[in-house]
Amino acid sequence: MKLKMLKGEYVVVKLPLDFQISEQILKFDFYNLSKTSSELSLIIRNDDNFDYKKFQYEDHWSIFRFNSSLDFSLTGALEGVIKPLSDNNISVFVFSTFDTDYVMFKSENKFKVISILGDLEYEFVI
Repeated sequence: MKLKMLKGEYVVVKLPLDFQISEQILKFDFYNLSKTSSELSLIIRNDDNFDYKKFQYEDHWSIFRFNSSLDFSLTGALEGVIKPLSDNNISVFVFSTFDTDYVMFKSENKFKVISILGDLEYEFVI
């Protein structure tokens, strides 16, 4: 299965529930926004022009995604990449869109992630 490593490093930001999402954020090339009754979370590139450091955040994440659309009936795709990473003490943060799943991991583990998954015949594409 092919995976695509996204360029750059990313940050997960916990925003106040009443935070107003600006046009600036909506114009970023990539962002993920999740809201529940108890939190509002934003994932953006570390170098995007947004002052996230005044909020609670976790930075220096890398992201890969499945390089194709995943059918909703497909089972085991995430487990296939998450379990070997977990077995090697690499924690992950996962989010999904309609088309595919994204897996975040600390950037310091990037080469280890590529090696572990490469040994399992996952192919990273540009």
